[in-house]
Amino acid sequence: MFRLSAVIALATTLLTAPLAVPTQAVAAPIPVQVLSLTDLHGYLSETENLTIPGPTGTLQVGGAAYLKAQLDKLRAGKPNSFLIGSGDQFSGWPDYTQGFANEPTIEVLNEFGLDFDVAGNHEFDRELPFLRRMMSGACYGKPGFDTCFTDSRGRAFHGTDYSYHAANVVAAKTQRPVLPPYWIAKAGTARIGFIGLGFPGTPTETLSIAQSGLEFQGLVDAANRAAAELKAQGVNAIVVSMHEGGQQGGLFNDCKNPVGPIFDAARAMSPDIDVILGGHWHTAFNCMIPDPYGVPRPVLEASNHGRVLGEVNLSLDPANGEVIRSATTATNHAVTKDLTPDPALQKIVKYWMDKWAVRQQQPLAKLDRDLDFSKTAESRTGNLVADLYRSEGQADFSLVPADMGVDVIAAGLKAGTVSFGDAWPVVGISPITTLALKGSVVEQILEQQWIPPAYGCTRLSSLAVSDQVRYTYDLGKPVGDRVDPAKVLIRGKRLDLGKTYRVATSAAMPLHGAEYGYPGFQQYTDLVRAPRMGQEAFLNYLRSQRSIKAPALGRVTAIPGTPPPVDGLNLLPQKEMKATATSQGSATNGPAAALDGSCTTLWHSNWSPHAPLPQYITLDLGQSRSIEALVYTPRQDASPNGRIFKYDVQVSADGNNFQSAATGNWDDTKQAKIARFTAGTTARYVRLVGLEGGADYASATELNIALAPGS
Repeated sequence: MFRLSAVIALATTLLTAPLAVPTQAVAAPIPVQVLSLTDLHGYLSETENLTIPGPTGTLQVGGAAYLKAQLDKLRAGKPNSFLIGSGDQFSGWPDYTQGFANEPTIEVLNEFGLDFDVAGNHEFDRELPFLRRMMSGACYGKPGFDTCFTDSRGRAFHGTDYSYHAANVVAAKTQRPVLPPYWIAKAGTARIGFIGLGFPGTPTETLSIAQSGLEFQGLVDAANRAAAELKAQGVNAIVVSMHEGGQQGGLFNDCKNPVGPIFDAARAMSPDIDVILGGHWHTAFNCMIPDPYGVPRPVLEASNHGRVLGEVNLSLDPANGEVIRSATTATNHAVTKDLTPDPALQKIVKYWMDKWAVRQQQPLAKLDRDLDFSKTAESRTGNLVADLYRSEGQADFSLVPADMGVDVIAAGLKAGTVSFGDAWPVVGISPITTLALKGSVVEQILEQQWIPPAYGCTRLSSLAVSDQVRYTYDLGKPVGDRVDPAKVLIRGKRLDLGKTYRVATSAAMPLHGAEYGYPGFQQYTDLVRAPRMGQEAFLNYLRSQRSIKAPALGRVTAIPGTPPPVDGLNLLPQKEMKATATSQGSATNGPAAALDGSCTTLWHSNWSPHAPLPQYITLDLGQSRSIEALVYTPRQDASPNGRIFKYDVQVSADGNNFQSAATGNWDDTKQAKIARFTAGTTARYVRLVGLEGGADYASATELNIALAPGS
């Protein structure tokens, strides 16, 4: 009985107990690491003395060998790691990279294991065919002189091991992308898409001017279009890398008051996009910006010149490949020098720097006499460069600004054997452009060599002219009436004011002529870009000629004289004033620079970290004075950064309590601006508050105070 009842009881228990269902292990999320590098610009050497502000002070950063060490450290133990560029890695400024057609930078990027890059504006400095040759390894110009150098391993240049991308750069005729719009990579069992976006303003940048046959479209539409294509292919994790950025007021890993195009785009781009990486602005930030549905996603820029590496860690749902947004983390890492530098990268960089030292000694030509140079008058260097511009641009004649420094003409040459190193800094890398200009506009441009004297400083420019031009100017005449058109000769014939001429000049003139004091250049039609840049044309000229006869002077004749006086205000001598400011960009951009009488120095608000407006500069007049106006001279170079558009001028008797004396708006030109006060205004302290300014900065080349009549 006992055994039977026990069996019955056991059976009852088994029948009534719930069935045990075998459990299956839940698949873990797929980790993905995205590393961000932007705007390296060929800064490979660890001796560049690069710095970045850090939480405890200034950090020494940069160098390709330290970059590689940091990359190896961050990649360690990460199975799905991708190094993503945001453009402007080559077209570098250091001589040891630029002097070899940026091929050293490509070798280093290949060694980094760069997976993907964006075509920024500088990738188009020599137009699309040159970018394609950087990918393919094709030679351009004379092999071994212009391009196609032997690398550190003794190999011929073979191009990039990665591709350049730009979803928004299309052929104008077909509207199809000229570069791959995106790249799809495997991450475990999932896939991830990387979309590239070029800088929309590329054709308006001096070095990348024109870009014939290409159209640079807006960021948001191109990104959304590419994201939709990726989604249609079943790719649910999407990263955008763009050559556009912004700025913020904190350190490199902060996000304080972010402003700029990247943030505007981030708020509008498709919610299907999970990460947005930026560049171009040479700034650093690490932000979480809500997408159109209000879900935050990381938006980063990793500074420039290899000072910072960005890192985003994603978790992908293995079931559908979607990014688990709540698990996303992002960090900007300073590339500090507390790691052991990578010896292989050190070897590569040393090879190219040693090769550059040897190349500088290479003889190019013999020169019969010194090529003198002047920024303010005719010179033999200016004449030779103007002749080369005309020849390269196939123009009627050339007008080349001589006061623009390293981009156009920077130095002269001594007689005798001219080495590559001697010739290298003479002519800059500005593209040569040929413009259609009316003769009447040519006469205006010649007059614009003398800028009407701004209060506080004056500036004299000079145009180098090719051998087809002869003209005379009279310094005894007022500015704007110094050149007699009847005394301007083109190939021996009087300048025809109604005729259209083909005129070669620097690309900066059609783009930014007004900002450089030459607005006439912007009255052009039919712009054509020459195949070679100025420096390239100059070096090849020396190489091919071998023996150079310096051009003679005498193309320009100056009639000495004293111009008539210019009516002005009764200005308080600057030496009687002192200046303080809320911030300054560097030691040379302090407030004292606004009181030194120089057109080439300026006070500028801080840019690293960015000090957002309003910013102000305060003048101490030494004692209480009756004053009529503040005179503001904006920055006199081509950059609009810091030119104050909206202002508030405040006055104070004690330096503590200020009240507005004049408010308003100024235009974005170089001319001096005047803020007038009501009659009877007295003050010891005068403060200029920049409420709105170029790129959210404030600056001043000069500040002056006009005393009230009779004071």
